[in-house]
Amino acid sequence: MTAPEGVRATALLTTYARAQESARQDRLFDDPWARLFVAEATAFTGAGLPRIAMARDDGISPLWRAFSSYFAVRTPFYDERVRRAVAAGVRQVVLLGASMDTRAYRLGLPGDTTVFELDGASVLDFKNGVLIRHGAEPTCRRVPVPVELREDWATPLREAGFRPGEPVLWLAEGVLMYFTAEESDRLAATVTDLSGTGARLLTEYPARQVDEETMTRRATDEAERISAMMIAALVRSGPDTGPEEWLRRFGWAAEVTDIAAELRRHGREVPDVFADSADRVPVWLIEAVLRG
Repeated sequence: MTAPEGVRATALLTTYARAQESARQDRLFDDPWARLFVAEATAFTGAGLPRIAMARDDGISPLWRAFSSYFAVRTPFYDERVRRAVAAGVRQVVLLGASMDTRAYRLGLPGDTTVFELDGASVLDFKNGVLIRHGAEPTCRRVPVPVELREDWATPLREAGFRPGEPVLWLAEGVLMYFTAEESDRLAATVTDLSGTGARLLTEYPARQVDEETMTRRATDEAERISAMMIAALVRSGPDTGPEEWLRRFGWAAEVTDIAAELRRHGREVPDVFADSADRVPVWLIEAVLRG
């Protein structure tokens, strides 16, 4: 089975970073399925990880170190808050753009929790195939929902058993940077319509759009340059303002940190693209609650 294409190819880069992080002695989390996704997508049978465009396991690429540190460190940020919400009684977790997310398997969520995984059919089919072949079993109820997030996804979600208005945590990881402002507003409006007071939302997006030049000038070879150009071509504006103001329009109160702060919290190096400088690109990590 081949890896998904287009925007979905970025899912493989995120998974690659999770596989690398899981192999570290000082890992921030353990995702044993991440390497399986990479291996099956590339038909790789050796030790370690194969190179995939900018994703590489040799540690020499500044471009990939920046991307992989971002992909890796946002994972425990979300993990901690998913666990906290479930411990507080939330029993519906909705992954908007689930990609190769394995939180239904690796977070030890209780059996009466339902994790709805929304993504394109090709992504979910690939993911399901790998998990089934390797005998993976979720600790909770997992419900894949094949949808396109730019189209009507609320109806399929309801049909899959989602209960609007009941306690819910929404997680949109690595989504909004691929959306226009209008698409972001539509997503937020739909989430709000399906939520009751106290619902929680986790997401992130960059403070400004990452341009092709910013990315490609860090490339060390042609493969990295082409990979950076592909990602830059996919990135859109995201919401048209900062997180607090944007979510306030829809009735949410947001708390915001950024990737650099999370890297420092975990004692990790902050790549120059995220460091405190005039040309840095802050990525906001957002936790929001729907007000009454």
